[in-house]
Amino acid sequence: MAKPLRLLRVSLLYSPRPVNRWLARGFSTQFIGESKVSMKYAIPFLVGALIFLMPNIRASVKYDDITLIADASSAHPRLLFSQSDLPEIKNRATVPIFKPTVKRLLERAEWQLTAPPLIPSITKRGEPDPPGEDKGLQCARLLQGRVLTYCMAFTLTGQKKYRDAAVAELMHAIKDWRIWVDTAHQPPFDLMNGETCLTFGLAWDWLYQDLTPEERRQLREGVERRGLSAYLQSAHAAKPGFFFTAHHNWNPVCNGGAAVLALALEGESELAASVLEIAVPAMDRYWNHLAEDGGWDEGTGYWTYGHRYAFIAAEALRRSGKPGGVERFQLPGAKRTGYFPIVFNPGLKLSASFGDSNGRANDAVFYLLGRAYHDPAFIWFQDRAPLADVGRGSWPQEALTLLWRPAGEAWLPEAQRDFKPQLDSVYVFPSIGWGMMTPHQPDPPYFLAFKNGSLAANHTHLDLNHISIGYGDTMLAVELGSRPYPADYFSPQRYSYYEITTAGHNTVLIGGKGQVPGKQGKLLGPIKGAGYEALSGVADGAYQVSTTRVRRHVVLVDKRFWVLLDEIQTPAPETAELRFHTYGKVAEPTPRHWVFEQGQAALDIVTPNVEITGALETPAGWIKPVTVLSLKAAAPAREHTLVTVLQPRAKQSPALGRVQSQQGNQQLIVTVAPVQVTFSRDADGWQINNVRLGK
Repeated sequence: MAKPLRLLRVSLLYSPRPVNRWLARGFSTQFIGESKVSMKYAIPFLVGALIFLMPNIRASVKYDDITLIADASSAHPRLLFSQSDLPEIKNRATVPIFKPTVKRLLERAEWQLTAPPLIPSITKRGEPDPPGEDKGLQCARLLQGRVLTYCMAFTLTGQKKYRDAAVAELMHAIKDWRIWVDTAHQPPFDLMNGETCLTFGLAWDWLYQDLTPEERRQLREGVERRGLSAYLQSAHAAKPGFFFTAHHNWNPVCNGGAAVLALALEGESELAASVLEIAVPAMDRYWNHLAEDGGWDEGTGYWTYGHRYAFIAAEALRRSGKPGGVERFQLPGAKRTGYFPIVFNPGLKLSASFGDSNGRANDAVFYLLGRAYHDPAFIWFQDRAPLADVGRGSWPQEALTLLWRPAGEAWLPEAQRDFKPQLDSVYVFPSIGWGMMTPHQPDPPYFLAFKNGSLAANHTHLDLNHISIGYGDTMLAVELGSRPYPADYFSPQRYSYYEITTAGHNTVLIGGKGQVPGKQGKLLGPIKGAGYEALSGVADGAYQVSTTRVRRHVVLVDKRFWVLLDEIQTPAPETAELRFHTYGKVAEPTPRHWVFEQGQAALDIVTPNVEITGALETPAGWIKPVTVLSLKAAAPAREHTLVTVLQPRAKQSPALGRVQSQQGNQQLIVTVAPVQVTFSRDADGWQINNVRLGK
């Protein structure tokens, strides 16, 4: 059945016309809080009235409702918007929901006019840069932010100084930059060049009608020489660049950036067709790596990086009427992938992602996805991200927000009372082996993030069965992430860095040893029963020592605390060690009961295993002080069954009570008074059986 609210395509809240504001006020006072029946009969009248009164508001079209554009215009602009879209884009400066974004964009444009020039450094990765210089890749990102901010400022105000500044930045990059390939990478083409190509492509298309013939000639010849020719040189080399066959972020940044530039120059550059013939099918490998559940094994930081370039390229191809565009948006994984960062970036500040550069997602691509799929969850998530400081350059978030953020449609979060995304409290991405466990979503009061999957994934660590735990906006059992990348971070020396090793994670060491690169794990669940939900991580055979079985069962009990059951079986007797990292203070108020405290948050860690001895460590291998709680079963054995109970809470709330366990051959009972958690043993090891909540 069609959803009636999908019919409302115009703004009830943000129209600049007084009569529409009156209607919006009438709607809010008369209908909010009344029955759905009242809404049903009120909406058709308002829809008709507002469509009549607001002819300039254009509804977004769901991408799965349209097909390839067969007669796409060759006129500029065409890649992200067309000439006919300009009046609506300009009108956005007057719409209340966009005013903070417009204000920040114009402030940024003014600041940029007197900012120092961008000078790519030629020092190596990990080496300091001379004063006033930045690494090449950083300069490429700053260039994109500056140029597209100027482009939008020019569109909104008509002030030629912004157009002139954009052209000056582009000319400076062509004529004065010593490198277009970051010194950390091999020439002739890399991420820096891919990002720069996309910047030139979008700017050429955006400003085309306002460039002089001589400016066009200089820009085209310069970017052909430094961008497209370098791309083709890499493609035709005896050993082509690895990004042509990669399934990670390098692929869309390099191939997508070159494709967008080729689309912009199509009809005016002899190189464009050759680039598109290579770049568009090369991106198949990236899109084929995106499974139907939308998870991304590089983590939320590289999800942002790779997907922004992948979707920008797909959008430009779609609007140009070419293959590689609309069908990308129609992929099941593309429709779901926006939920991956929403789930693993809980609350307003944290990232619970894993691996390198695992920061919180914050990008206007959420607005593109929301518009494409009419999914208010994506709009809701990005709307909550703060605007970046004026003096902190980066990718052009405000400019792309003004292009992509829909307004005035009934499916949007602001048109729905108290909108919140509908998310499972225990949310699993089976394709990558990641899970998030919470009492409820979104904005969970506390959470446990669980990592399994592939140790061959790009930017992964040796971290099967690693967990991180947060309370509110405070991480308590932490994921270390990565340091600023040293020169040898992606060489065989990578696995000597503490944060990459298994010891640097909240998981298990066996015989004092960690896991092996390239091994594959598996996440099972969720398994649901009365009073519990459970996930199980499989890491059999993934260690440097021989292991028959390595399983971690994580059971969320009564939506209050977790029971961890680590079962380890080895052919030869081995020791076992559980490790938990924190930036907070650690206390042991009673034997085998430790408390992590940070700010107003606390985490109880309790084990009933008498063979466990606990000790605190401060690893020397990490870049800032962190404390490790090491729980060791020091006596070697062929089998270990280790129980740990974890309760995140407010610092002033009662601590976890007494924890006991009773183990027989076929049954294990963990008691956290008055709750009883029972595991049963079968041919496949321990399994959660039931939970009795008691009184």
